[in-house]
Amino acid sequence: MTMKKIILKHAIQCGDHESCGIVIDNMHYMPCVNIATDTLNHFEIAADDWIKAEEQGKITAIVHSHPNNGQPILSEADQFYQQKTAVDWWLVCNNQIFQFRYIQPLIGRDFQHGIMDCYTLFRDAYHLCGFDFPNYVRDDDWWNKGLDLYTEHIESNGFYQVKLSEIQEGDVILFSLISQKANHAAIYIGNNSILHHLPKRLSKRDLFSGYWLKNYHSIWRHKEWQSSNFTAILSNMAINTK
Repeated sequence: MTMKKIILKHAIQCGDHESCGIVIDNMHYMPCVNIATDTLNHFEIAADDWIKAEEQGKITAIVHSHPNNGQPILSEADQFYQQKTAVDWWLVCNNQIFQFRYIQPLIGRDFQHGIMDCYTLFRDAYHLCGFDFPNYVRDDDWWNKGLDLYTEHIESNGFYQVKLSEIQEGDVILFSLISQKANHAAIYIGNNSILHHLPKRLSKRDLFSGYWLKNYHSIWRHKEWQSSNFTAILSNMAINTK
């Protein structure tokens, strides 16, 4: 039986209670007993199980389930503890396994072009919502080197353009900053605000007005976007601004 089938079987055996376990070396799943007080809505892995897993190899992922019609995204508490463990978290929901790689908090990131920049923020924010986009190799100042990375790839990744008057939470806003090409991206987070990451600055929220409104290029929405997806982004911002 494959590791993923073992994980799904364990979740089914736990019924309405959250299952939990540990992936070791990306190869072996160690089922654990959920010792949380409220196992219907939460999970907790015993310290002895952590020690046992570490003795067997490297912990590469934490697994738990969202039974009872739970959403296939990490909750605010899940994201908080994922940041504490600094490993991938796998979520069993609707008899499927959703894998969430460990990412740095969306707010307060240091900028490093091609590694931790505006596209990284865009990609990571959407990963929290259950979408996976390619991590394109990109040199600094690519927009002045004959490339048009955002507009060349955004439609092929499932986005379509919407009007400014139709903007909603989760939409991606492209900007043209000292360029004719779209060379900067932000996530619209409601209340006339955006989440983005500029060179030499920490990732942050800004008002979508003045300079930003004047220099926006276009607004894009994913074909499979649902308003419930945005909960994952809100949760990440909430735990990192308290």
